[in-house]
Amino acid sequence: MLRASALALVVLVAAPASAQLAGRVTLSGPIPKLAARPVNADAAICGRTDRPSPSLVLSKDKGLANAVVWLEGAKGLAPPKGPFRLDQKSCLFSPYVQVVSKGAPVVFLNSDAVLHNVHAATAASALIFNKAIPIKGQTFTETFSETGIVRVKCDIHTWMTAWIFVSDTTYAAVTDAEGRYAFPGVPPGTYRLKAWHELFGEKSQPVTVPPSGAARADVLLSLLDG
Repeated sequence: MLRASALALVVLVAAPASAQLAGRVTLSGPIPKLAARPVNADAAICGRTDRPSPSLVLSKDKGLANAVVWLEGAKGLAPPKGPFRLDQKSCLFSPYVQVVSKGAPVVFLNSDAVLHNVHAATAASALIFNKAIPIKGQTFTETFSETGIVRVKCDIHTWMTAWIFVSDTTYAAVTDAEGRYAFPGVPPGTYRLKAWHELFGEKSQPVTVPPSGAARADVLLSLLDG
């Protein structure tokens, strides 16, 4: 009597080659002096003390926080699906700068017991939306259909501003307090690394990512770039 024997065939599929790209954005040249932002409405809720400008946050060695860094042309994992969130709390937007995915839901929240509005426009000042949000705890949700920089402000409290970068890639980030960014899992290739800051504009440079290991790309921004 013949017995049939089963043959198990195991196919090992190698993971796609990838590496980490990391670096730092720093300020080159003189440090601009920015005036404080006057608090000129709803002092009972927002206080009477002028707010320091959030536009420039530097580490001791001039690492530049709140710069947006992204890798143009890299094809990898799908961008995060969200939802993302922008809060109005203590009469400030939080976070001040963030990356959201194109087409993903962004929840706007009022955590203050005062009328705010959310006025969003493109970098070229084209209106995207402008909505009142008068009740503490109230939210509304929007999506952004175009990539790029979005400026957000509250028209009632003029010191309140924020920035959103709408991205169609997972390789986009906001630099931390030391000016650092990191993109894990980048496929090998040569790309354009771009960095943007509200005061210093946009800068682009080539970067080559190896099949494995790590690559580093630092970016210098200055007033001459803005």
